[in-house]
Amino acid sequence: MKAYVSDTEDLKLDPSYQETWDDMIINFLAESLDVVQETDWMISLGNAFTEQYVLYTPDDDHSALLHRCLGILLQKVADRNYVCDKIDWMYKQANISIPANRLGLAKAMGLVAASHLDAVLEMLKGILDNIGQSLFQRLLSFFSDSYRMEESDDIHAALALMYGYAAKYAPSTVIEARIDALVGTNMLSRLLHVRHHTAKQAVITAIDLLGRAVINAAENGASFPLKKRDQLLDYILTLMGREENDSFADSSIELLHTQALALSACTTLVTVEPKLTIETRNHVMKATLGFFALPNDPIDVVNPLIDNLITLLCAILLTSGEDGRSRADQLLHILRQIDQYVSSPVEYQRRRSCLAVYEMLLKFRTLCVIGYCALGCHGSCTHIKQIDRAVLGNFSNLPSAYVLPSREALCLGNRVIMYLPRCADTDSEVRKISAQILDQLFSISLSLPRPVGSSSGIDLELSYGALSSLEDVIAILRSDASIDPSEVFNRIVSSVCILLTKDELVATLHSCTTAICDRTKESAEGAIQAVIEFVTKRGNELSETDVSRTTQSLLSAAVHITDKHLRLETLGAISCLAENTNSKIVFNEVLATAGKDIVTKDISRLRGGWPMQDAFHAFSQHAVLSFLFLEHLISALNQTPFVKGDMEKGDYSSHSADTWIDDDILQAAILALTAFFRGGGKVGKKAVEKSYAPVLAALTLQLGSCHGLASSGQHEPLRAILTSFQAFCECVGDLEMRKILARDGEQNDKEKWINLIGDVAGCVSIKRPKEVQTICLILTKSINRQQRFQREAAAAALSEFVRYSGGFDSLLEQMVEALCRHVSDESPTVRGLCLRGLVQIPSIHIHQYATQVLSVILALLDDLDESVQLTAVSCLLTILKSSSKDAVEPILLNLSVRLRNLQVSMNVQMRRNAFAAFGALSNFGVGSQWEAFLEQIHAMLPRLILHIYDDDLSVRQACRNTLKQVAPFMEIGGYGIFNSHCFNSDHRSDYETFVRDLTRQFVQHFPSRIDSYMGSTIQAFEAPWPIIQANAIYFSSSILCLCDDQHILSLFYTQVFGLLVVKLSRSADAIVRATCSSSLGWLLKSINSHSWRSTRLERVESFRLGYESESTKK
Repeated sequence: MKAYVSDTEDLKLDPSYQETWDDMIINFLAESLDVVQETDWMISLGNAFTEQYVLYTPDDDHSALLHRCLGILLQKVADRNYVCDKIDWMYKQANISIPANRLGLAKAMGLVAASHLDAVLEMLKGILDNIGQSLFQRLLSFFSDSYRMEESDDIHAALALMYGYAAKYAPSTVIEARIDALVGTNMLSRLLHVRHHTAKQAVITAIDLLGRAVINAAENGASFPLKKRDQLLDYILTLMGREENDSFADSSIELLHTQALALSACTTLVTVEPKLTIETRNHVMKATLGFFALPNDPIDVVNPLIDNLITLLCAILLTSGEDGRSRADQLLHILRQIDQYVSSPVEYQRRRSCLAVYEMLLKFRTLCVIGYCALGCHGSCTHIKQIDRAVLGNFSNLPSAYVLPSREALCLGNRVIMYLPRCADTDSEVRKISAQILDQLFSISLSLPRPVGSSSGIDLELSYGALSSLEDVIAILRSDASIDPSEVFNRIVSSVCILLTKDELVATLHSCTTAICDRTKESAEGAIQAVIEFVTKRGNELSETDVSRTTQSLLSAAVHITDKHLRLETLGAISCLAENTNSKIVFNEVLATAGKDIVTKDISRLRGGWPMQDAFHAFSQHAVLSFLFLEHLISALNQTPFVKGDMEKGDYSSHSADTWIDDDILQAAILALTAFFRGGGKVGKKAVEKSYAPVLAALTLQLGSCHGLASSGQHEPLRAILTSFQAFCECVGDLEMRKILARDGEQNDKEKWINLIGDVAGCVSIKRPKEVQTICLILTKSINRQQRFQREAAAAALSEFVRYSGGFDSLLEQMVEALCRHVSDESPTVRGLCLRGLVQIPSIHIHQYATQVLSVILALLDDLDESVQLTAVSCLLTILKSSSKDAVEPILLNLSVRLRNLQVSMNVQMRRNAFAAFGALSNFGVGSQWEAFLEQIHAMLPRLILHIYDDDLSVRQACRNTLKQVAPFMEIGGYGIFNSHCFNSDHRSDYETFVRDLTRQFVQHFPSRIDSYMGSTIQAFEAPWPIIQANAIYFSSSILCLCDDQHILSLFYTQVFGLLVVKLSRSADAIVRATCSSSLGWLLKSINSHSWRSTRLERVESFRLGYESESTKK
């Protein structure tokens, strides 16, 4: 007592000693009162204590001890009236504006409540009821009299503390009803309207004391649930909140103290029954987790607050859940809420959150592991520890398999990838704690009991060896902070790689996006390194679905990373995945992502470049993957896109060999191919050279497809494929081909782009003859494609390549077979190109295929498409030059008939070639075919004569040549007629002279054929060309004038004369009218007998009238 009064130096050195001394004095007084046990003496002493109040100034905080002394004395007094009088005196004398005195008064009231609880509560209620101000009045006083507001806060704070200490010291046997009454009547809510932090701290302390009273009662065997506990939690959260005008960065020290106290009070309330509901848990966590982001200063205040926060989270974990699985769910929920701080860019936030995770794992391990053999033994064994049944609560009688969680419930894969990057953190403390977190996770997982007969695929010996290695690393981190972090991280990753099960490994890889996008560069690099390690060592365990999802995660990371170096590292991880697993799946995912970007983004304007372009470059430069990626791109280009406009065939099943690809992915593949050509370097160029043939074939076919799209208004795909094709030319050094593409690539006229492909094929044949065979084999199969434009492109290339296939007999045979098969293709262009290719078979082989080619030509001469017919006639002219008699003879007559049908075509080229081809056929009309072919000549002869003076000069020349060729068959004398000036002249008068001369030959040598000539010539009166009508009029008139055969005259004279009269009067063409006029004069002059002339004229007149009436009816 003397030491206390003299205020020793110890008290100056440590103010906390004052509280210790105070407690000792109170205990000394209590013991003294218990020894004396004299009521009158205690009352006398109480009066003496009362008189001591005048010795203290109002602001002397030492009066707090006097309150407590009087309180412990009143606890021993049985006289209720005396007690009520003294506690009223005590309250009136207390200066509650001083926190120390306020606290001393509250403790004194608590000491009194230990024996006189009802008296204390009654007094407190009276004080509360008589504060004299409603909430509305308090709000008004805030504006008018701040002093009154402060005074009211002091009263509320004192009342709250007195309620709290009353609950703390009250007997456990009666406290339940008193607390229920206090909480149930919402009396505490009237204490919430305080504004100053000291007052808030007092109210929070009071609520905390209520909770502790419930805990003490439970410890003394009188457990009961705290009613409206969730409401009390809400009170605390309300009191610890900042005012609206307080910014987070400007948190005052008093506010931080208030919040630290509130977190401690929340911990107390969370610990009592009933268990937290999910809604309340979430509410508390939402209100408190933000403290992880508090600034570091003042450190002596913030650090205890963070410690309280961690303690609260551990309390939530310990008191939540009904069994192992639910507790594991609680743990995961809390950890996921903290994840944002674990990966924060702020160093101290990472340190705090990692420490919180570590502490919670320690608590969880205490819950779930104690009492179970770490080696997985079942039943009794020497390793087992005793279970703390008090911790397990109501589940103490249940089997461990129900109480404890499964390993799968811990979601180790997701947790590992969250904390593993922290092992590469820039902060050494974070690195050390993160390694311990991983150690705890795997220690817990390995210590959990395994069901009998389970086959988890875990090698326990190997796993415990890896765990031991991990613990060795942690020991090194604790003892030597100077060790190389990269070496430590490598050892940690190696251990984790072994400790993860297959499913956990998959989950780790699937969740790697966030880790790789970590805002700490070193941690992001560590995450990438870990992924590469996992894939390299255990990639063979991944299924196709696992590879696909892992690729998606890595691509998502690559897209979100802005740092160029990290992006390249991530792409390296993707390359590693492709190299060690199924590369096709990886490539497919990359192309699918690129396809989505093409549709949804402007990839040319992305900040930092297009990540997929970097991926393409990474693959093309990879020593192992470059060839595989190029092969995959070619395969993608060879698939059929979902573009209905390009598909003209209704029966898709006929092209079952085709595979299908989304059009967006196809466009991505084209862009990838361009990137490969331009960014592959030496490695990429080597792969392109090795795959020259399939690349060229794929580009050629796509060129056809894109021209088809361009014809429907979609020009962008054509530009893309031309860019890719030109990049290919640059890559392989073929500048000539590049010039061809640059010159005519964007020409969308079908004939021009078909010729372009032919030019490209010709260029390749000359520059790279060794590649021709492989290219042709690919195109021979490609001509079966679903897309019409691709078939046309394949046919265009093959028709040119066939010229250079002379050195490959087996190849030529396959090409001829394919070309012959597709002369019946639905595309006229394909039919024509196939035929064009067939006639370009090298001369040394053409005789072998002549019969086959001729049969194809014969069929196509009847094609419904005129362009195909024209191609067939042209090709016939070509093939006849190198065909043998044996090949032509069987179809000579059929060819002749079809050519005669084409000689009246409106197409000038068709007429010209049809006449020329007939002339070429004359070389084969010998032997047994002579007479039959001669009949064909006579049937065609009138038309030939008429078209010698065709509108088109080329047709005239073809007819002259043909007439010369067939003349020997007719054995007409005076062959000089075909060498005369009139025959070769293009003047009308010369033509007419030639016709008269030739008619004399016919009348002289072929009198029996005159009637057939006349019949064919009269049909030509209605020809679509006026010049041919005129020629027919003149030729028929010449026959009638020069022929003496009365039978012929009787048959045709009247008919011809009548037709001439009609033509003369009705024809709109001058040359027809002029020819009719001259022919009529010639016919009239040629008749010697006037009577015969009259008779004929009457017949002519009657014929004319009949013709006119017939025309009128029509």
